[in-house]
Amino acid sequence: MSSTVNGRRISSQQSDSSQQSDVSEWSSIERGIYTYSIVFVSLLSIIVVLNRLLHAHPRIGSVLPEAGLAVLVGVLAGSLINFAKATLPEEYQSDVVADGLTTFPSHVFFAFLLPPIIFNSGYHLKRALFFRHITPISLYACIGTAISAVTVAFLLQAVVVLGWSGDFNPSFAELLTFGALISATDPVSTLAVFQQKQVDPKLFYLVFGESVINDAVGIVFFEAISKLVGEHDTIGQVMAVSEAVIGEFIIIFFGSLALGILSGAASAIMFKVVDMTTDSETLELSLYLLVVGYFPYFMAELLGMSGIVTILFTGIAAKRYTVLNLSQKTASDAESIFKVAAYLAETSIFLYLGLAVAGIYMEGKFLYQFISWTVVACLVGRALNVYPITLAYNLSLKLMESKHDSRKISPAVIPAPTNEFELSMRSKQQFSVCEAGNTNNDVNEHAKQSFTENECVFNVPTNTAHMLWFAGLRGAVAYACANNFPDANGNRESFILITMSIVLVTVFLLGSRTEYALDALEIEMRVDEKKYLLQYPQNGPRSCAHKFESYVKNMIKKTEGSCATIFRNDTSETLCTDNDYACA
Repeated sequence: MSSTVNGRRISSQQSDSSQQSDVSEWSSIERGIYTYSIVFVSLLSIIVVLNRLLHAHPRIGSVLPEAGLAVLVGVLAGSLINFAKATLPEEYQSDVVADGLTTFPSHVFFAFLLPPIIFNSGYHLKRALFFRHITPISLYACIGTAISAVTVAFLLQAVVVLGWSGDFNPSFAELLTFGALISATDPVSTLAVFQQKQVDPKLFYLVFGESVINDAVGIVFFEAISKLVGEHDTIGQVMAVSEAVIGEFIIIFFGSLALGILSGAASAIMFKVVDMTTDSETLELSLYLLVVGYFPYFMAELLGMSGIVTILFTGIAAKRYTVLNLSQKTASDAESIFKVAAYLAETSIFLYLGLAVAGIYMEGKFLYQFISWTVVACLVGRALNVYPITLAYNLSLKLMESKHDSRKISPAVIPAPTNEFELSMRSKQQFSVCEAGNTNNDVNEHAKQSFTENECVFNVPTNTAHMLWFAGLRGAVAYACANNFPDANGNRESFILITMSIVLVTVFLLGSRTEYALDALEIEMRVDEKKYLLQYPQNGPRSCAHKFESYVKNMIKKTEGSCATIFRNDTSETLCTDNDYACA
């Protein structure tokens, strides 16, 4: 009896000591988490303050982009952390802090950091400028991204076959996967200079629009190709399953696109039916952030779609439709929140990049030969993305012009608006296509001249094409994908290093020289965007996306007039059935 009791006492004592050990271990981890949070938030705060100084001193900001500043702060902090980890006594070291700060958690990026960045990009697209140039943007972002990825893969495969890659010999499937991720552009530094210098809006939206769509295309392409690594590594094996990969890409991309647009439209209908503007604006804002912020992303991932593509088009649709059913204060507050979340997320990624650079430098990992050839491959791939597509697009405009000249040109031409009042009036009502009596040859000549002006507006000049090539910086998206690179062949760490090097080269060498490139290429600057919009020709080519949107809108309930008012607060923007200025 006594032995049993003693046994129970011993067991109880062991259980108590085990619980105490678990509590002590958890307390240590908890302290590490708190310390990690304090250090990381402090570093973010330092970067924000230093960015303020960059804005106060434009000369410094022209050679040191904000992304580069975040990387430099990360490198300095990472070096100090690694030095402290190597020199401090063991009892003062914390693996939670050191490893957490110098190791990039890819799952955190894809679940929490990337969605705000992508959503904000779609949310702040200016529809008139974006859809004006939607054709070249789509060509660069879709076809161009595929050309760039394949070019990078084949050039690096040639480097490996020729034995110029040193000791690093990845498979073709890995190179194609890498080509997909490194083709995702992130010209945040270039766009910041564009905004500061008020460059030609056409150039700005070609670069911005391409980067937005390009990120989504690149991520879906990366996810589709990465499944081949380890199973279909050779060129022949990849070619054998290429049709299945392309089919999967198309299904996922367009399925995610449709889900994003439906999410935005559904939120618009919900806020039209459930009128929360008369209740609490806090409740309205909270519901709006939950419905359009993360819900579509997680729904897409649950359905096997791409959450990134879905959240991008949710942002575009929400800004176009849902905002019209919100109170002005909620719309303004939400816009500010989205901007802040995207800024902090992107800054965090570049900070993580700098911290990781310090860790790799301390470990002495380098692949000089392969990285050098990769830089060349990326520049060539970007060139084959931009120049052939630009040439083909400009040629198509000239063919359209020649066909137009060979036909009888309709005199139904509406002159461009001459002031902001006329611009706003054209967005509210439908104008007649011609004035009485304007049927003579002079009008036909005016129509021909107007179409020629259209060709000039939509044409991509040579200096703009050069700037597009120069603006192909790599950044947050490429680095995050690299951290999620398939490790079936044990090459993930090497590709992270290579991607990191490409990001640093483009951010510091290209991003810091943006202002000089603008001057050298004689890009038009100090352009008033409102005046640029007023010069929009009325009979320019309408994109398929624009026509589709107009068709969908016309299917919705119409009023007695010729235009359809769809949304509760839609007092300033109506949807006309014909080719009016508002739909352009």
